[in-house]
Amino acid sequence: MSKIAVIFPGMGYTTDRPLLYYAGKIAESRGYKRVSLNFNEINWSKEDLSDHKKIMALLSKCAKLVERDLSQYDLDNMEEILFISKSIGTVVASAFAKRMRIKVRHILFTPIKAVDKFLEKGSGVVFYGGRDPISKASAIKDMCRELNLSSFFVKDANHSLETGNIQQDLDNLRQITLQIEDYLTDTSIYNFKVIARDGSLTSMSDYRGKVLLIINTATGCGYTPQYERLERIYRTYHKEGFEILDFPCNQFDKQAPGNTNSIHKFCTARYDISFTQFRKCDVNGKNELELYSFLKHAQGFHGFEDNQDSEYLRKKLENQQPGYEHSSDIKWNFTKFLVDREGNVVARFEPTDNMDKMEQTIIDLLRTE
Repeated sequence: MSKIAVIFPGMGYTTDRPLLYYAGKIAESRGYKRVSLNFNEINWSKEDLSDHKKIMALLSKCAKLVERDLSQYDLDNMEEILFISKSIGTVVASAFAKRMRIKVRHILFTPIKAVDKFLEKGSGVVFYGGRDPISKASAIKDMCRELNLSSFFVKDANHSLETGNIQQDLDNLRQITLQIEDYLTDTSIYNFKVIARDGSLTSMSDYRGKVLLIINTATGCGYTPQYERLERIYRTYHKEGFEILDFPCNQFDKQAPGNTNSIHKFCTARYDISFTQFRKCDVNGKNELELYSFLKHAQGFHGFEDNQDSEYLRKKLENQQPGYEHSSDIKWNFTKFLVDREGNVVARFEPTDNMDKMEQTIIDLLRTE
């Protein structure tokens, strides 16, 4: 068993350019065999990237080259496969993975829209710019949210994730490489320990094989009545291997006053909760729970759904936290992370997100063979 990192270039953006070069080197330092592909045999232009038919034609040509160049590697028996791709290379990489039916982790730089037809949910991290004329930021943001992809937004950056300001570009490149290093760090959710209500340590490994919904909560919030729906969902699916892990937090307008025990008494008396509630903690900042650092990295903030509650919360955050949308931090009480039976953080739901959709996602995870 071994690990391989395959680098898929973009149009005019070869594997020795900064984004792909450093991503490949980081992967190599993590024990991956680095394999760089070359699409120089194919003629293409920028106009091709905005024409769906031309993209599909290019995809077919590139696929033949990829199959030829990777034929010497037994991908079916690799311990881990990482595809690092740029622009149209993101489509080639994701389409190849889907056609070969192999499980792949993706690092995608400025993906073009057609990639959403091939990517598996929760399969990677996306880097995109705010002034990209080819990969529109709004479309990429929506795609990341729909496919539960972690993302890193580079303000004022073009299709090469460059701004034209050398110092800013160097700073951005450093941040990008740090994000990649974090993404490739062999950390599992089961490695973390959390503090139970009684002050003892609980290992997340106790929840192996379970589908988990991890929530930061508050007792004095407008979303506190969600406890009622959460308890109903818990009682409905608990016997199928579903757990809710509740972490009270007082960081958002101080809406979780009191100590851990008084919070628990309130929740049991008012909402009759029976799922596990842990010690009150921080989910953002220098004292944040390590588990939450992991969760936020695995599933960044993808925006709010379009509804009245979201508009209210959006305006509130714009006043309190300008630029809030550019970080993976928890935005408010009742943010929820969904973890599958293998420990993968597959989805993030904001407090205003539709809970019917969330429940259906839970059902799908529980009942997938």
